[in-house]
Order: sequence, then structure tokens, then C-alpha cells
Amino acid sequence: MSTAASTSSSDMTRRVGRPIATDRAAVARTALALFEERGYDSVSMADIAEAAGVGRRSLFRHARSKADLVWDGAGPAADEMGRRLRCAPAGVPMLVAYREAFVGAMESAAVDLVATRSRLRLIVRHAELRAAAPQHLAETAEVLCGFVEDRRPELAGTVGLQVVAEALGAASFAALRWWATAPDERGERSLREAVEEALEALAVLCGPASAS
Repeated sequence: MSTAASTSSSDMTRRVGRPIATDRAAVARTALALFEERGYDSVSMADIAEAAGVGRRSLFRHARSKADLVWDGAGPAADEMGRRLRCAPAGVPMLVAYREAFVGAMESAAVDLVATRSRLRLIVRHAELRAAAPQHLAETAEVLCGFVEDRRPELAGTVGLQVVAEALGAASFAALRWWATAPDERGERSLREAVEEALEALAVLCGPASAS
């Protein structure tokens, strides 16, 4: 084997073997790019490991399936939203506080909106990914229950708390899918516009969605 070939082989071994923990978000972005290029069903976990330059064993330790990589951004978004909800002024109407925290979190540095749009388009197209929603949105659901209980303490311990929290989560998820996949005649609708429209539909349950 030539020196150049030996060096190339050595470099590849080091590259493929590097731990995924060094940049999980980058690995997820690589997976999304492959899904967009080849189609979700045509890409294997081995393909992702090779393209990302990580070991397959390491990849499977951090992501058990392709669905895990598509849903990878849900955790950081939930964390940022929870932080913003805890900081929301007590006097602000519940839906206003939620709208600002949700939109603010999605537009923050904690969330890659380009990757989020790609994720949502994949989720809309694939039943396997939609079926994984409850598992991957569990942290978001917990944040929402805590927020509703804080704002509406009379609902603590009742089915009403769960109803309102799940309604907020469903409205948010619907707004995201709409934003990602259904541009209107004016061009791409903004994330804020989609969220505002979704929350207006919940006004009958939770109170007005405007500050007035």
C-alpha cells in the first residue's frame, strides 16, 4: 500500500470512528440532507453514519432510529420555551404569554429553523414519523402542563388541565406544520402568523389570544 493510500485509510478510520457526541446536531442535519436528497425510506442508519463520519455503534447509542434524528430538535425547543414561559410576566393573558414564549423559542439560537422546516415536511409525509410524536414531544407536554397549572391553578388535578395543555400543544404543532408546508398566495407565511391563527382558534377554551 502506498504512503498516500495508507494515510487516506488512516484518516478515514479516525473520521468514521469519532464519537457522535461531538456534534449530534450536525449528525441530525446530515441525516435530514440525506432524507431530502434520496427520500426517507431509501436512507439507512448505516448511510447516515458514513455520511456524517461517525461510527455506526456510536450513532445507535445516541439515536435508535431515523425517527430519533428527525425529531432531534424537539428537546432544545422545549427547554427554551419552558425558560421563556417561566419568565413571562404574571399579568399577561395566558395565550399571549404562550404565543410569545413559543414563537420566541422557535426563533431563538436554540432552534435551527431551516432544519425545523425540513423536519416538519418529512413528518407530514411519513406516518412513521407522525406516530413518534407523543414520545418525542413528551418534554413539551410536561412544560405545557406546568405552564397551564401555574396560570390556571384551579385546574390542578383535573382533566381540564390536561385538555388545555394538550390543546395548546396540538395547536402549536398544527401551526408549525402549516408554516412549513402551506405557503399562501403572498408567499411563505411567517411562523408568528401561523401560531397567531392557531391560538385564535383556541380562544374559546383559554381566553382571548390578544393583549386587548
